[in-house]
Parts: sequence; structure tokens; C-alpha cells
Amino acid sequence: MECRFEDRLAGRALRLDGLCARIEARAAAEVGPALAAIEAARRQGRWIALLLDYELGEWLLPEAALAPPAGPWTPPSDDGRARLTALVFERKLDEAPWGAPDADATPAAISLPAPRMTEAAYVRQIDAIRGLIRDGELYQVNFTQPLDLQLQGDAATLYRRIAARNPVAHGAFIQDGARTVLSFSPELFVRRDGPRLTTRPMKGTAPRHPDPAEDERLGRELLASDKNRSENLMIVDLLRNDLGRLAEPGSVKVDALFTLERYPTVWTMTSTVSAMAPRASLGDVLHALFPCGSITGAPKVAAMRRIRQMESAPRGLYCGSVGWLAPDGDFSLNVAIRTLVLNASGQGVYSVGGGIVYDSDPAGEWQECHWKARILRA
Repeated sequence: MECRFEDRLAGRALRLDGLCARIEARAAAEVGPALAAIEAARRQGRWIALLLDYELGEWLLPEAALAPPAGPWTPPSDDGRARLTALVFERKLDEAPWGAPDADATPAAISLPAPRMTEAAYVRQIDAIRGLIRDGELYQVNFTQPLDLQLQGDAATLYRRIAARNPVAHGAFIQDGARTVLSFSPELFVRRDGPRLTTRPMKGTAPRHPDPAEDERLGRELLASDKNRSENLMIVDLLRNDLGRLAEPGSVKVDALFTLERYPTVWTMTSTVSAMAPRASLGDVLHALFPCGSITGAPKVAAMRRIRQMESAPRGLYCGSVGWLAPDGDFSLNVAIRTLVLNASGQGVYSVGGGIVYDSDPAGEWQECHWKARILRA
């Protein structure tokens, strides 16, 4: 068992040690008891790693699993898969982030990621989403697709190599029996610091370029893009509303709007929203906010219904969350984007997607998906 969370921008890591219990929810009726068990473990002084599948949101927001207004529909069914996993540990250790692997480290190589959708099929779905937006059912949908790959070698070596070249604030490496999670997420879902909750939605992406002048132009173009700014603002408003369900009156505020962030393979645009919610438990926060609006769309419930109908497979951990909960009640949960999930045989899924609005260009959205897979080339 290896469980670590890394903030490479701040130069620190948190490793959890001494696994003593596992808490799971494999059906909707098990979510409440699982959250109660997590709270009890926290109060006993334990540190807890949380792995929350996107589809947990259908149990937290049951209306999101209802049929959309029209179109073919397969009702969701519980397949016995854990949508909530909590790993309970005796202690946490503060460390430096892992360094890049040495030349004599156990080798690790991955196959070229293979999309399950053709570009033509993807474009058809984007055009269908644009039609739903035109008809007034939706404002935005985050549409995603899985990429399949195969790992040969050591997952920790692969993580070290990619993480060293793509430093982010919300990375994680969790080797938990048959599942290994390598998360290179730059996006904060929600963090608690005492009474304050903070969320930092990321919406708006552009590729980096090796030529410095062209690279700067792409960054400025993203920051000035009306489409990307409107997408970002839409999700900020959604999260302000979600936080308002928990917050003390008048405490919800936008701390930063349209912040341009530079990563090795992409430019991104983020905003920061915070609120004071001293009495809200982890369960309260998840019921109000999960899954993050930046990876659903707006209106949130309507977008989730269409995601269930239109995407080719359940998202699983992708677009859910990975993070930790401390004994004092503080926690930090990422949005599990740029996250590779491997099984015991090294078969992996790395999913990609983007926010679709009416003026989205389907071919451009297809290209954006593949920009987001560039980190795997490390």
C-alpha cells in the first residue's frame, strides 16, 4: 500500500501510513453509513484518503439519474462497484515530493493512448449537445471520452517521471490492491481550512507552444476569449450557488476571476470562490457540491442526466475526486482530471474532455481532448 498526496508547486507531500480500515459504499443506501463511519474514524484521530467516483454524484443527487426530456435512455443500475472508498490510516508523514526516477529505476513504459470513440462519432455528439443548448435545455455540458492504454513496468516510476515534468498542486499516487491511481490534477475541487471552504474551478484550456512568442500569444488569446470567459463565469456562478447552500449568509465571495495558469503542456483559466461554513461536515459539503460543476455543466442536474445518456462508459474515478481528510476536520479534494487508473494487469484508462457551449467548434474540441493527454508522453 502506498498513499501520498503531492503539492509540487509548494514543494511538499503528505504520505499516509498504517492502513487500519477500509470503508466503502457499493449501493446508494450505504452512502450515509459510510460517511458516518468516516466521521467516526476522523474523530478517533485517523487520517483518511478519499477516492470518490463521479457516479457517486447520482447517489448524492438522485434526481440526476432520472431520464432527460427525450432520447434513448438506459436507467442507471448499481453494479456492485464501490463509488466511495475511504482508506483509514493511523498517521500522516510530511515529506518532500518524490524526485524524478534514477537511471537505474525499474522501467516503465505505456502504449499510445487509444480513444474508444472515432472523431466522427465524437463530432456527432458535440453537434447533438449544441442542439440541446440551442433548444434551451442546457447552457453547457462537459463531455468526455476514455482513452485506453497498457503499462509495462512500474507504476511508481511512471508517476515520478510524469509528475517531475508536470508539477501540479493536487497530485496523488495511491496503490490500493488491484487499483493504482496516478493523479496529475491541477484543479482543486474543495478545501477546508478551519471554517473556510475554498473551490477553484478550472475552465478554459489552450495548448502550449515551444516558440516563446507564439506561446505567449496563445495564453493571451485564452485569457481574452469570450467563449472561455463565459464558460468560466457560468461555473463560478454554479459553485457560488452550491456553496450558498452551506455558507453563513453573505460570506460567499469570488476571490479571483479569470486567473491564467501556465503548465508544461497547456494554459488554463481558473477562478477562486470561498465561503465561511463552520458547521458543515464533509458529508454536508459532498451533498451540496459533488461532483464539481466544472466537470458537469449547467444546469448541473440536467447536464448530469445528459452525460449519463450520451457518454460511452461510466467515468469512474475520472471527474470524481481524490484527496485527504485530517483528524481536525480539514480536508483537500481535487477534481480527478488528468488521472490515470490502472488495474492489476497494467491496463489503464485515462479520460479527457471539455466544456461544450453553443459556439464550440467540434473539431477544436476534439483537438483539445488530445492536448490534455500530452502529459502521458513524458
